[in-house]
Amino acid sequence: MSQHRRSAFLLRAGAGALALALTACGGSAAGPADDSSADGAADSMKVGLLIPQTGVYSPIGGEMQKAVDLYMAQHGDELGGRPAEIVTADSAGNPETAKQRAKELIGREDVDVITGIVSSPEGVTLAEEAATSQVPIVIANAGANAITAGEVSPYVWRTAFSTNQLGYSAGVYAAEHLGKTGAVLMGADYSGGTEVLAGFLAGYKAAGGSDPLAQIMTPFGKTQNFQPYLAEIPAEASFVYAFYAGGEAITFVKNWDEFGYKDKFPLLGAQNLTDEDVLPAIGDAAVGVMTVGLYSPALDNDANAEFVDLWKKKYDLLPSIIAVQTWDAMQLIDQAAATVDGTITAETLAAAFPNAGTIASPRGDFVVDPDSHNPTQSWYVRELQKDGDSYVNTVIATVPADEVVDQPSA
Repeated sequence: MSQHRRSAFLLRAGAGALALALTACGGSAAGPADDSSADGAADSMKVGLLIPQTGVYSPIGGEMQKAVDLYMAQHGDELGGRPAEIVTADSAGNPETAKQRAKELIGREDVDVITGIVSSPEGVTLAEEAATSQVPIVIANAGANAITAGEVSPYVWRTAFSTNQLGYSAGVYAAEHLGKTGAVLMGADYSGGTEVLAGFLAGYKAAGGSDPLAQIMTPFGKTQNFQPYLAEIPAEASFVYAFYAGGEAITFVKNWDEFGYKDKFPLLGAQNLTDEDVLPAIGDAAVGVMTVGLYSPALDNDANAEFVDLWKKKYDLLPSIIAVQTWDAMQLIDQAAATVDGTITAETLAAAFPNAGTIASPRGDFVVDPDSHNPTQSWYVRELQKDGDSYVNTVIATVPADEVVDQPSA
């Protein structure tokens, strides 16, 4: 970051910033480093990892931290051929807290880029902050359509998805395989939930589906028992499509099984409902649940085989979608930084993202679209199955990228 812009930012951010939870990865020098090496490359770079370490989405934040730790370990604590440091801060899943922590990462820690970013409200707020501060962000989960709608900021990139993509892909599958009538939609009542359900309905109707029988919204972050909301499902429903993540996904799927709904209606969910980050806490209640997502540990490709092996050896678990999205965020930063000829700054790194090229992802190779700044990717229909003592999201169908609309129509 230029000294002029950094000073101006500090004036905006103000004093009294709270202490950050710091995680230093590897060989970065503790003190100030010379700005350039003999060959003109920066001696080091710094990445801010902004994740929820507390709150309903803390399991997702923990998964992101593990992915970053593993990536750095596998790459010798370097990004773009330069020693790199990771500085972690707790967003608490709250947009105002996230904004304050981002200001601290930029103003005090002088990071070159910020990644992580779980919830949609955080993502919208931080996209605005990135454009203002001119420090790039690489969003590894937040899916809000507004983040990449219209003319996208050159400082905003995403390795996850738009909420429209996530819901739309499931809507296409549901109309073709679960019936064109009788849909019931359920979700957490905040922007992420409402947008995913809207995307589902757009895809469902585009594939010949009709209006849903009901749309049931539940209080975000406050619902401890879903039974009263499950009781609102009409008896004539053909299937239920649901969006929940983190702790809410755990409670919802357990309640779905506990109160006998598994035997009443097929359940189709967004990817987070049975993602590997929540499966250990759900257990057998998730067996048979179908979800549509961008990844499964069961995918058959070389990058995934290597990634699953690394993850299992390190954590004795299968990797989650969150893990892959975060791993790919690090790949995007790494590949972009490698194209910078000279000093790494927020400005030079932001300018390098369009040059990052193809990401060899465990989800399958993808590119980040130069216009939308979202991945162009296939979507996988998974059914949660049990194999001995293990659970696996087995791929039963694929929705190709060209059948999925990235952004909602105006």
